[in-house]
Amino acid sequence: MITIPVDPLKTYYIWAPLALTGPDLLPENNVLIEIKDTRISSICRMSRDQLPLSVTKNPGFTCLEDNVTLMPCLIDAHVHLALDGKISEDPAGSPAQEELSRQRIMQTLQATGDSGIGAVRDGGDLMGLNLSIKRSISNRNYYGPQIIATGQALRKKGSYGSFLGKGYTTSKELPGLLQALKAAEADQVKVIASGIASFLEYGLVKGPLLSSADLRVITGLAGQMKLKVMAHASSAEAVAKVVEAGVDSVEHGYFVNKPTLQNMAAKQVAWIPTIIPVAAQAREPLCAKRTTGELAVIKRLYEEQLEKLCIAAQEGVPLGIGTDAGASGVEHASNLVEEMLLYSKAPLENRSILRAATTVNAKILGLEKEMGRIEKNYRAALIAVKGNPLEDLSRLKDIIAHLLIGFK
Repeated sequence: MITIPVDPLKTYYIWAPLALTGPDLLPENNVLIEIKDTRISSICRMSRDQLPLSVTKNPGFTCLEDNVTLMPCLIDAHVHLALDGKISEDPAGSPAQEELSRQRIMQTLQATGDSGIGAVRDGGDLMGLNLSIKRSISNRNYYGPQIIATGQALRKKGSYGSFLGKGYTTSKELPGLLQALKAAEADQVKVIASGIASFLEYGLVKGPLLSSADLRVITGLAGQMKLKVMAHASSAEAVAKVVEAGVDSVEHGYFVNKPTLQNMAAKQVAWIPTIIPVAAQAREPLCAKRTTGELAVIKRLYEEQLEKLCIAAQEGVPLGIGTDAGASGVEHASNLVEEMLLYSKAPLENRSILRAATTVNAKILGLEKEMGRIEKNYRAALIAVKGNPLEDLSRLKDIIAHLLIGFK
């Protein structure tokens, strides 16, 4: 895999035998793309033998081989950069541990870029490392995935998620917490409205629910600050509550029911089902640590999530794709394609799944005018894939080139 850093001061050309263009990823043959100031300045149809010398002699020209597809970079709508998939709580503590975590996060971002991912949305960590990393890389030349950061997640003390945020005691603290996130340049707000689904007892979600009153305060204040709200919620009641409160996206959403999915469709609330964190528990090596009863619950959980995913698609819910990377058994970078392959078992069509990981995810991240499609004036955040992912999603594991936009 080659990485092509796109310098804003240079002009680039890339010719592709096949490109997936526009918001619907329509296939077009023999496409020449011109890139200026990191953005797509023109798109035209032209066979390889028609390319002018001014293009082919340009140092920034890339000619893709036959059987290669050019498409928008992938986007992961739910990660935790501070977690490494092996631990259950935030690794940061002492300054030395924090520095080690920062170094590992930078390595994670490189691996993420190598996997064809051009942007990630971080769902929070106790130290707010996602936000500090985002700030630090914005102050120097950086070619890699863009980070949409939430800082620390908002949660009630005593509830689930102590490794994601410190927690508050009363709703009177919420204005100050949201103002602090805004001042720290958080891109979105993460709120934890419930616990997580139990692997011991089907249907059980551990922990108390956040009150509707607190949820309304959070969404109201966030709206005034022009910050989207992503809500961790599982159980039918929890998902219904966050949707009614006006969140922008539901994360996880286990046990969501059809009426709530219909409400989400009406309100255009996005859903990121995060299936791979549960499915991974039934795969090697984690399955060896599970009892037969636990494995039965786990299998039922993710199979039901796939069924709900299909219903959501039929009802018109905006479907994003997020891996919860950093959670137990979910490595960064590599599991986005695994999540997409699970979507295909719902079953969803490959084009719909690809749109979810590009166009729809871009909107969920607030980047709908910047990336997620091959279109004039959009960033040239592109990947080249061996084969055609419209025909076979597993082709996304064979990224041969990634154009990375610099952030300074």
